[in-house]
Amino acid sequence: MYRNVWNNCHNSVCQINFYSNSGIKSVSMTGFKANRHFLITGEYFLKSFKKASEIEFCFFENNGFSKNVSKRVSAKELDNRIIREVGKKITAFAVINIDFEEFNEIPSLNLSLNKNVEIGQPIAILGCQLEQSNLCIKSGIVSSTFINGNNLKYIQIDSSIKQGNSGSPIVNTETMEVIGIIGHKLAGITQSHIRMRQIINKNLAILKKSQGLFNVEDIDPIQVLIANQNQIKYITNDIYKTATMSIGYGLDISYVHELFNEFIDIEVLKTQSELHINV
Repeated sequence: MYRNVWNNCHNSVCQINFYSNSGIKSVSMTGFKANRHFLITGEYFLKSFKKASEIEFCFFENNGFSKNVSKRVSAKELDNRIIREVGKKITAFAVINIDFEEFNEIPSLNLSLNKNVEIGQPIAILGCQLEQSNLCIKSGIVSSTFINGNNLKYIQIDSSIKQGNSGSPIVNTETMEVIGIIGHKLAGITQSHIRMRQIINKNLAILKKSQGLFNVEDIDPIQVLIANQNQIKYITNDIYKTATMSIGYGLDISYVHELFNEFIDIEVLKTQSELHINV
């Protein structure tokens, strides 16, 4: 079963790498091609690309680590390719137009039209994790569905999730269709990590205001406390990067259908308007 999912879906899934001005890779996540020339990924993309100079998309061969095709794009160009909802920015996922010639032969995954996700449904997750440059497949089941505080429908899955899996497709193993997108900020450990960083940053801001005001035997105790807080921050980040979550959460794919329908309507109106002007 999972061998069939891999053979049918792996070549549509890519690793997204973000590079700084100095060419250093800062973070990676996952995305997948759909609807002929669009890439769908998690909301974390919208935050990461703003801090990057270039973004690389890598699709893989059947072995999961050899590159089939890849392309680097500047963040400036990519900003113009992000498909946004009317009147607001996407907050739960991201869609990018990747109609580059290099990706013409990359097949698209089919998005499920079934609005009723069955509890106990076997699923597969295809994605990259941490800083490893390889694609992998994971097994699991749909353990529940729920409506979150933002009034969006989410799918809870019983499967191991690591950093880098954000944007991975949740695939129905029976139909080979995508039923959801793995989210970045949905897991409890992510929320705890965010709160911890906020606390540490507040502590550092308070300490820096008192830095250099007094010394004890030629030692500034505030500097010692600042160093201690930075060490805690580093350890916190390291633990978060390597943590494995046995429960994952994904956004229901129906919201992608809504965006595509809206986008198509806008393109039709735009074309009609241009034709009217030409006439």
